[in-house]
Amino acid sequence: MLNCRGVNIRAREDGIRCGYYDLHRLGYCLMMKPDNYAFVLLLLGLFAFIGASADEPRMPEITAQGFSADHPQNGVAGEYPRLRVRIEAIDRIKELTIKERSYEVDLALTKDKYNLQLFGLDQSPRSYPDVTLNLQKYINEKIDKEGQYEFQILVTDKSDNTVEKIISVHVHETKPATESDIGEDASLLQTDLFTLQRTGIETVKGARLFDIDWKNTDNTTVTIRITKSENSNTRLRMLDKSDFDRMQTINQLAQRVADLEEVKAIVLTTANNKAAGEVFSISHDDKHYILKVVESSAYPSARGTIVTVKGSYKYQGIAE
Repeated sequence: MLNCRGVNIRAREDGIRCGYYDLHRLGYCLMMKPDNYAFVLLLLGLFAFIGASADEPRMPEITAQGFSADHPQNGVAGEYPRLRVRIEAIDRIKELTIKERSYEVDLALTKDKYNLQLFGLDQSPRSYPDVTLNLQKYINEKIDKEGQYEFQILVTDKSDNTVEKIISVHVHETKPATESDIGEDASLLQTDLFTLQRTGIETVKGARLFDIDWKNTDNTTVTIRITKSENSNTRLRMLDKSDFDRMQTINQLAQRVADLEEVKAIVLTTANNKAAGEVFSISHDDKHYILKVVESSAYPSARGTIVTVKGSYKYQGIAE
């Protein structure tokens, strides 16, 4: 046994127990009172491994929501649809720069409210762990000529880790012609209603069909973060609001989700019905579901906040 003030280390045949609250004291004890040199070397290697793991950078992430950033997005000048990009930075946002032709702004530092509003923000995202941008207003107000344009998005966190993503858009003067994906023998999607509800930290009711779980991330707006359930193969994607009505066949839905980037979580603000209209997809066990939120609410109770999300979903085949 090695024992000095602040450190208590025991070595036994069935394992090692180490209790400490002062790393400097631990280092001193290991150097000054080594009862077993092999044990000391083992501990030093262990702490070196832990220190190396802790020093690995946690890079910010930029994720397209409801579309794939690998392909240009299409829309009509002045009527461009919602185009959302989510930023996540575990070490908090320090800089969030957007460049498009001669336009350049750091949304984390700008004092001009108009710059923030162009990207769907009410206030600066500086020091935020995450934020969702919407390029729709900028495109409709700043781009009036047909052509292809690029948004360069750079985010730097407070540990000075920087990532970049390019979002390409194609603006048309008129709606581009498309061929119908619906064939005579195409299988139509079926429609049903869903209700997801959680009270406090209890299990999410209605989540079993979709193999999902959630946790609350903001008690004021009651923001929930929907993720796959433990040990499941569930995959999540954000879609555009118009996708729910457009998706009519299994082939359409399968092709749509295949073109989209997966996201780690679906983030919804549920208080005051703010999640209404959001559309996302859930895929697992080779089945695809597209969900549209119609109503969301959050109310306090003696057992904890009751969060409810209701809506419609479309699915292939017969629902379980």
